[in-house]
Amino acid sequence: MPDVSIKYCGNKTLQDYQITSRSGAEYLGFVFAESKRQVQVEEVSSWIAQEKSPSKKLVGVFVNQSIDEIIYAVDTLKLDVVQLHGDESPEYIQVLFSNTNAEIWKAMHHENDESLQNLEVYQELVEGFVIDKKVGNAYGGTGESFDWSFLPRYISKARSMKKRCFIAGGIMMKNLAELLSYQPDGIDISSGIETDFIKDGEKIQAVERRVNEYGTIRN
Repeated sequence: MPDVSIKYCGNKTLQDYQITSRSGAEYLGFVFAESKRQVQVEEVSSWIAQEKSPSKKLVGVFVNQSIDEIIYAVDTLKLDVVQLHGDESPEYIQVLFSNTNAEIWKAMHHENDESLQNLEVYQELVEGFVIDKKVGNAYGGTGESFDWSFLPRYISKARSMKKRCFIAGGIMMKNLAELLSYQPDGIDISSGIETDFIKDGEKIQAVERRVNEYGTIRN
């Protein structure tokens, strides 16, 4: 199995960040959009000052926010990746692409066969895709997975474009082996590594052991 990147998202306290920054993940995510895991740029800046983790790549998650707001977060925190999780248009992404050096990932919300074709719209604008599920008005972070029988098509489509394909939504130990059998480029986990809404070091270690059973963690 190819190397698998791990992203631990939804870090919402210094404690969360300290736990995940000492993990084997390649990416650490922070949600700046309205969410139960929403954080402020200034908060994250203070955490980074206290717990430097130069080996980790930092991801900011945004939903239909102003380009100025995103640029401020990128510049302040030196974000490596901007993850757009809303309804951002290609025109919006083109402007953002021209004004930041961060990688741009586009979350695609699976609904049906037509969702797969939406990847082509962003082919020339992003470095990666995150396939997730939208539930009601929530653009992510719901802990619910989509129909994984579509995974081979998403992964194949993204790779044909030479883009990385991360899978998000409802990933936990009981279904991680099934997900890894599809050989995604990366997994994006938030609630699946939490206990009582706090990042759990033991659950993180269990995830990484399972990933190592299937291949090598990329970091």
